[in-house]
Amino acid sequence: METAKFQSFHVELKASAAIDRSQIEALFAAREFRTVADLSPDPFLVVSPEDTVLFLNDAAHKLAGWSDSRSGATFATFLQQSNLDLDDFLAAAEKGQAQGQVRARSTGRFYRVLRRALSVGTDTRGYHLYWLHDPEGWDRNRRGTGTRSGGRSHQENGETLSFPSDLRSQIDRALKAYARSFRILLLGESGVGKTAIAKHIHASAGDPARPFVHVNCGSIPETLFESEMFGYERGAFTGALQAGKRGYIESAGGGTLFLDEVGEIPLASQAKLLKFLEDSTIQSVGSAVSRRVETNVVAATNRDLHSMMSEGTFRKDLYFRLATFPVNIPPLREREDKDIILDALIARANQERGRLLRLSPDCRATILAHSFPGNLRELRSIVEYLDIVADELAETSDLPEGLSTAPFEDSTIPLNFPAGIVDSLDTSEGTTLKDLSRAFEDHIIKVFLDRYGSKRETARRLGIDIATLVRKTTRTAS
Repeated sequence: METAKFQSFHVELKASAAIDRSQIEALFAAREFRTVADLSPDPFLVVSPEDTVLFLNDAAHKLAGWSDSRSGATFATFLQQSNLDLDDFLAAAEKGQAQGQVRARSTGRFYRVLRRALSVGTDTRGYHLYWLHDPEGWDRNRRGTGTRSGGRSHQENGETLSFPSDLRSQIDRALKAYARSFRILLLGESGVGKTAIAKHIHASAGDPARPFVHVNCGSIPETLFESEMFGYERGAFTGALQAGKRGYIESAGGGTLFLDEVGEIPLASQAKLLKFLEDSTIQSVGSAVSRRVETNVVAATNRDLHSMMSEGTFRKDLYFRLATFPVNIPPLREREDKDIILDALIARANQERGRLLRLSPDCRATILAHSFPGNLRELRSIVEYLDIVADELAETSDLPEGLSTAPFEDSTIPLNFPAGIVDSLDTSEGTTLKDLSRAFEDHIIKVFLDRYGSKRETARRLGIDIATLVRKTTRTAS
């Protein structure tokens, strides 16, 4: 016997069982069987060897939006017209996968699914039985035991969060805004914890069983933005997948769409996103039909969007659609709770390493005095470094090079702008501030690349995403 277990959900059934056809059809037709099956809170359906929908219990009828009068319809019709999106799971099942997830189109909620086969004599097709399970109740019980936003410290997917009073009050209001489907814009330098806060909002004010789709807007090439965000239909363009593809927005249906690095969206692509934010409808590439997708939107950026709007590189209407409730996240150097965050990271390291890691007073003071240009991400890296190099008591000599004596003195680089850089530009009529700003930006990138020799380190020092740096250096080279 093979046991399939989904949290508190148990099914005991042989992976493949042989049974006489008349027996199985008599069983599914029996009033006693239907009465017992309807008592189950988990949806259950049966498909015949001829691919017709033979049986659904009450829970399956309600979830699928499928009336008794339509039982006996083809499975293909059921897949097309019911509320259940089984396409991805069935594609995986054809390759031998018996467990997975299906999505309710109306809510976006995901259900665990188990498929098993009942053989009929020598017929290899047989019956297919599908059990679905909604994990919401289990997840809510688990979530209820955690620390909520009123506390000082939180754990979200392994991320240690600590909120000073001013930030905590902003996040508490953001939770209320999320619950009312208002859009939230997280503003702050790279590494301040915008992603962790977005996940915290999703889990605390929403439903952690529903999808959280993280989209790094800066990593999507402009030519692929529409197909990645909105999906595409079969044969929409050369190289398209045979079955088409669901876009990020539709994948986030019923949950949270997290648009990270939203300031990196090319201007031409911003209008395409704006339409969805205005009416919650999307139109896949190659489709003539629009469909509605309900999802909460949280956006984040380390860019100055007001300056970008003044320069014409970010649409004002898009900003106001995204920034219903803005949250300003301070850099680590301005926060008064660095000691709390450091202690939380040390405690987490101790849980994982199996032995105690302590900081000497001088080591602790040196860390807390650091300016942290990399913010929380940098502090986490320092603790991880000490976890490797220190035994039990970490001294200043164990700190990363440059931190123990003069914390990141080399992070201040004399840019030495060439005196003739402005004169070298075409300053005739038509030259704009944007042209001049780009020239200075290109020079800064070159200086940092020459200094550190690594695009990844340069991106970290400049506080931008690596994909953004690659795009800007490609622009410079061309």
